[in-house]
Amino acid sequence: MRIAVISTYTHPTRLRIKEPSVMQSSVPELIAGLCPPDAQLELYNEKEMDIPLDRDWDLVFFSYLHAYYEHTKVLSTLLRQRGIKTIAGGRHAIQFAGDAENYFDAVITGAPEPNVPAAVADFQRGALKKRYDLQGGGAADIRPFRWDLIDYKHNPIRLPGIEASRGCPFTCSFCVLTGWEKYRYRPVAQVVDEIETRMTWNKNWLGVFDNTFIFLDNNLGGSPKYLRELCEALIPKKRIWGCALTFNILRDEELVRLMAKAGCRYIYTGLESLNPESITSFKKGQNKIGEVDEVIRRAFNNGILLSFGLLVGSDGDTEQYLRKLPEVLAELRYFSITFFGIVCPYPETPLYAQLKQESRLLPGTCSRDYDGYTLCHQPKQLGKQETVEHFLRLCNELGQVQNIFKHYASTLGSSNLPQYRKVILASGPEILSVRNPIQNKERRYIAGLDDLEPWDREQISRLRLPLQMLS
Repeated sequence: MRIAVISTYTHPTRLRIKEPSVMQSSVPELIAGLCPPDAQLELYNEKEMDIPLDRDWDLVFFSYLHAYYEHTKVLSTLLRQRGIKTIAGGRHAIQFAGDAENYFDAVITGAPEPNVPAAVADFQRGALKKRYDLQGGGAADIRPFRWDLIDYKHNPIRLPGIEASRGCPFTCSFCVLTGWEKYRYRPVAQVVDEIETRMTWNKNWLGVFDNTFIFLDNNLGGSPKYLRELCEALIPKKRIWGCALTFNILRDEELVRLMAKAGCRYIYTGLESLNPESITSFKKGQNKIGEVDEVIRRAFNNGILLSFGLLVGSDGDTEQYLRKLPEVLAELRYFSITFFGIVCPYPETPLYAQLKQESRLLPGTCSRDYDGYTLCHQPKQLGKQETVEHFLRLCNELGQVQNIFKHYASTLGSSNLPQYRKVILASGPEILSVRNPIQNKERRYIAGLDDLEPWDREQISRLRLPLQMLS
């Protein structure tokens, strides 16, 4: 049995651009680990490579985000025309299973651990169901990923990743996890054993990335107690790792120090805004704006590179705040912004429900617009074009080359811990990547004003596939 697992991707510019990076979707490796051991498996991450549509697969699993839906259903339709069975999974498939059933032979709306094996077994006996929603037993059921199937030649800077937990205990209004996925974590011994005995390492660049991995968790610090136990178990292993977690953990100096001792050299946190009114509108009470400079300094002084993301388009944003933002950032000692986007009201979030009730969703939005870089709603204190102009201006200003030198100057001497300086030097290009979403000068960045990618548009027209309209 020949099975392909595909993680699809479309670039924010709506141009045909690949974007290999350190952190990539590991869904293909996760799904592969749930397939029969005798299956012939092929894994594809479209962020790194094109999908070969001429392969003779028997079954294809698709994982995709909201903004990739139109593209993914084109790929699925083309494969189904050749007699290949396709299965969809992910947040969008869960939220819009009824629509997805029109373009895939089956849709998984439950946890992958019980449902992938069930779907494969049904396929083998010719009885594939339209929907799979078996309930799993929790994070402890997570099976080892197929790290052995990662081809680091396609992306020489990629790191292997592992899940220690799923979900998040917080209830931010714009987050796709809120109200849908409870926070739970795996046994520490199980996680550490997989890192030590099953994970395969990136041997490129003369071993610079060897012994280095990332946690794929939405919030590794969802339970401070669990994080402490995990760090204690990792200390003797002498591995180097990175993760994403929430701002509240960074305020705990003792825990930050323990993470550094355990090998943590990189943390990403969603700061979202430096405007208290915006933080309030997000219902993100764990972020304390007055402590930003202290928290950033603490991380670097303990040998951890801290990078963060910011958003525009919240109800707290004003013309004055966005004009002053570069000046505010210049006052911070450290500069490491690696994500800058537009507030996105994903359809399953409380924010979407609020904006829909208030009639503030822009007319004519389709699933492709919900990508985190397209304005899909009317902010309270800014005009649509004004919001986009600030987004474009700030992407250009924050992604300047001189910010890399500022980053290096302020951080390289902060710590002597192993691998710290290598991580700092490797992180410089991530600052430039803030500009990546705005490379298409023809793009408008307002929902309903930008067309799909030319190839997708042509195929959708030829195959007579309707767009999924969300407003």
